[in-house]
Amino acid sequence: MSLAGKIAIVTGGARGIGKGIVLNLAKQGAKVAFTYVSSSSKAHADDLVRQVEQLGSSAHAIQADAASPSSPEIVLSSTLAAFDVSHIDILVNNAGLGSASTLLEEVTLDEYDKIMNVNVRAVIFMTQAFVRYVKPGGRIVNLSSISARGGFATQSVYSASKAAVEALTRVWATELGHKYGVTVNAVNPGPVDTDMYRAAGEVHLARMEEQNKKTPAAPRAGTENDVAEIVGFLCEERSRWVSGDVVCANGGMLYM
Repeated sequence: MSLAGKIAIVTGGARGIGKGIVLNLAKQGAKVAFTYVSSSSKAHADDLVRQVEQLGSSAHAIQADAASPSSPEIVLSSTLAAFDVSHIDILVNNAGLGSASTLLEEVTLDEYDKIMNVNVRAVIFMTQAFVRYVKPGGRIVNLSSISARGGFATQSVYSASKAAVEALTRVWATELGHKYGVTVNAVNPGPVDTDMYRAAGEVHLARMEEQNKKTPAAPRAGTENDVAEIVGFLCEERSRWVSGDVVCANGGMLYM
């Protein structure tokens, strides 16, 4: 139980990679608050809370839209109250919007604002709120994407948002390390078989399926657990000498 006594927040935790991360942290003993956006995800969130409790830990589900400027304060205050604590140890910035599979000539301001507000702005202000409550030894893990470096067509805005996440990771490792006693890292997954992956659009999905067949580690997409176990390690004491890094979780699909 390497995270026993730790308090964690995972944004976008009710489904997909986020759900895997919540379960991984709980298995290691952490109490985990996680967010979900829509009422349609409430049943998934409630079920995840039960799964965590069956593991012998505690979870708290918070309905909060990362696109809302008020979300960070809602999430932090709800977490502190739910677990009756005055500090938080771990933040996993997982919530994100996928690509609309749009060619450059078709990108709209609405698409740009929607993706950047969730994938970049929300990460900045969630982290800003978190550091007020973190103790030395804390961990920040941001979720990037292979699209940040892959140069895939139709991914202009999404790719830019995830490249920004990697840049923020390096800046914060430098800026926050000594000041708060934290490490800051990112995990860069390749294709992971989740609802978001399957909803990415026919063009992108067909291209990725062909790429999956060539993945050196195994001819498949990744799984939630493939990514969650890396995030879990980055939250442990064993990762104390890793900071400002981007860990690739793509089975060798793209060497970085």
